[in-house]
Amino acid sequence: MQLIDLVKPIEACSDEELLARLRVIRSNRDTIRPAGQARAKRAAKKGSQGRVSKVESILMGLTDAQKKQLILELGEC
Repeated sequence: MQLIDLVKPIEACSDEELLARLRVIRSNRDTIRPAGQARAKRAAKKGSQGRVSKVESILMGLTDAQKKQLILELGEC
């Protein structure tokens, strides 16, 4: 069995068949890979975790009066 037996040569394809092949190639090129998405999510989550924990630790160290004062100061901005 030869490759030519499995796939029709480009020279023998009609314009519609060639356009269909191009569409398939373009759709395959634009496909989003699940591993890449997962990696991007983990990287975004990792960066935000550090900032959130720092803010939480700062706020946990404030008294209620200091928290009220901070809210009032932020409201004036």
